[in-house]
This record gives sequence, structure tokens and C-alpha cells, in this order.
Amino acid sequence: MTFGRSCAAIAVLLTAGCATKSDVVGLRTDVNAQMEEDRAQRDSLIAEIQGLRSVLLDSLNVQQRRDITGRVDLQRQILDLNTALNQLLALTGETQRQLARLEAGGAMTVPEDAGGFLSADGRAETVGEPGALYDAAVRQFRRGSYETARAGFDEFLRLYPNDDLASDAQYYRAETFTETGDLDAGLREYARVLELHPSSRRAPTALYKSGQIELRRGNVSDARTYFDRVVQGYPGSDEVELARRELAQLPD
Repeated sequence: MTFGRSCAAIAVLLTAGCATKSDVVGLRTDVNAQMEEDRAQRDSLIAEIQGLRSVLLDSLNVQQRRDITGRVDLQRQILDLNTALNQLLALTGETQRQLARLEAGGAMTVPEDAGGFLSADGRAETVGEPGALYDAAVRQFRRGSYETARAGFDEFLRLYPNDDLASDAQYYRAETFTETGDLDAGLREYARVLELHPSSRRAPTALYKSGQIELRRGNVSDARTYFDRVVQGYPGSDEVELARRELAQLPD
């Protein structure tokens, strides 16, 4: 990224002791311009997300009177959008702080995609690695790049098996298989969610999704077992009403 390279270049010039005043001024001008461009892009994306969230909220009001399944899906979409919006707002605030630091001649940080930041003495550090890796994999999943997303989740689970996001990563790993039609692998990976993270918020979702897979296959008895496990084991979950409805529609 231009911003990261420019910051690194300034740090190298300063630590090498060979920077002229015009060198630093020129690089700071370039960095300022790049950061302003980044901020404009983020502002545009924030506006787009806010608009989409508004549409989803309107849809949710309609779905509340219609379909429980649709309501749960919309609630999750809105939650994901809220998370993305908060991240963008944080980035925008950080951009503003970066500009202020740069104008004051303070420490110059390098964005996450540049691998960390440079402190005032030019020392490199890393920041936010688990969250950054997880978010990158989720972005690939939402783009439909399921193989790439799976590789990201695999790496996350290898490096951070005990992280708070591990259950989410395992759940999304299962989703990459079901989205590509590999239902056997999907079932195995949903089972891993239950095995490794039985108390997580993803556990009832994994059970419900497993029941749906078996129902699609015509395995009514197995589907009933999964839906019963949701009702009996996770009565306070979002999926419990969905499972009850599925059970009510199953043939005796």
C-alpha cells in the first residue's frame, strides 16, 4: 500500500541520517494525499453500508410478520453489517489520527496489510493478527471464494485454536463445503463445531444446518435427531423456533 511504503521510506531516511528537509516534506505530502484518498473511499463505503443496513432493517420488519427463517438470516446480515461499519469507522478515526501525528512529526504507523507498524524509533511491530486473519477469510467467503476462505480459516485454526473466534472459524469452514455442494464434508465439519465448541453460539446453528442437509437428502430420521438436539440442548438459541417448525412439518 502506498501509505505503508511511504511511512517505511520516511523511517528509513530518518534512521539512516541522510534525509533532507525537502525529502521529508515531499514524502509527507505523498502520504497525506494517499491518506485523504483512503479516507474518501472509506466514507463512501460507510455510506453504502448504512444504506444497505437501512434496507435490511425495513426487510426485517416485514419478515417479522412472515417467516422466522428469513428473520434470523436478516438479523445476522445486519449484525455483520454493524460489525463492518464499526470497523470502518474505527479505521476512519485512525486515519485522522495518523494525519495529525504526521503533521506533528510523530510516530508513523503502517496499516495492517503492511504487516504492522513502525514506532518513532523505526522498530517494527505487528498488530491484531488473529482478527485480521479471520476477517480476511470471512471477506473471501462472502465474495464466494470458498477455497481461499477455507485456506484462511485453516490457517487461523492452526495458529489460534483457542481464540474466541475459533468456533466461528470452524463454522465457516463447514459452510465453505456446503456452499460448494460437498455435503458429506459439511456434515463432518459441523460435527467438529459441536465437538470442539459445544457451548458456542455456532453450536445450535451447526446442528440446525446438519438437520437441513439430512432433510434435503430425504433422511427424515436423522434430520429429526438434529432438530431435537437443537430444541433440547439449546432452548434459548435463535434456531430453536426454526427447529420446532421443522419438527412439526416432518412426517410421522
